[in-house]
Amino acid sequence: MSNDRVNSPSAAADCADTQDIQLQLEGLREALALATKRLMEQEKLAALGGFVAGFTHEINTPIGIAVTAASGMEEFARSLKRKLSGEKVSRVELLALADNLESGASLVNSNLDRAAGLISSFKMLAVDQGNEEESRLDLRDYLRQVITAHQPVLRGAQTKVELDAPEPLRVTLAAGLFSQIISNLIVNTLTHAFDEPVEASLEEEPPAQLQRQIDIALHAEGGQLHLHFGDNGRGVSPEVARRLFEPYFTTRRGRGGSGLGLHIVNSLCQRMGGSISIDPHHQPGLGFLIELPLRP
Repeated sequence: MSNDRVNSPSAAADCADTQDIQLQLEGLREALALATKRLMEQEKLAALGGFVAGFTHEINTPIGIAVTAASGMEEFARSLKRKLSGEKVSRVELLALADNLESGASLVNSNLDRAAGLISSFKMLAVDQGNEEESRLDLRDYLRQVITAHQPVLRGAQTKVELDAPEPLRVTLAAGLFSQIISNLIVNTLTHAFDEPVEASLEEEPPAQLQRQIDIALHAEGGQLHLHFGDNGRGVSPEVARRLFEPYFTTRRGRGGSGLGLHIVNSLCQRMGGSISIDPHHQPGLGFLIELPLRP
């Protein structure tokens, strides 16, 4: 009787239905994994696009000042030629023009140096984020460059970054993956940690009363890199904290939040053989603890 039930057409149909459901579930899992991968890549490109917009605004300022100063130097040079071509020219007039030319040249040099520094930092960030090879570097100096590349968005959000790290800190790691981790944490903080920024020029320093700040501290010990990343923003509830690294979880549903920012950070840490967790002792705001292995 039992064997008859097992071999009955109804049992065979149930078995086939189960196999079909399993195949459909497997197909859905693969589709979801592919969609997640694509969205993660889009998230990275969107972040880089934001850097490009901020970078364009930021670099226009020193270049504009340099162009204006160079134009003034042209006028001073023409004035100098006119005076030297005249019958009389006083020492005082020549010295005044020389001072003006020197000031103009200094202004051009300082602003072109500033522009060159911005280009160097942005180029480093853009190139490194596509490179997963390990390299030997001074992590404190490298982290400073990553922070500099984010200055346009940080200034726009009126947020300062304080870095606490020993110098030099020579390590071997995948710099591109590490820079992606820091980039995503900065962008996530500026998106979620603070209230909407007050209107202010990007060239202005954040007002002291705002006190929006990100703190980054790192040290190496026992073959491990220990990094603390925290802000003094609004923080999150315990319920939200438990789900922060889940894919597609966001507190900004319908307001541009994809829910992949911290999931990407978690994935990057795992790819580097490390981990990220929430610092339960960080107050006020939200803090993260990152541990990454270091090769001698």
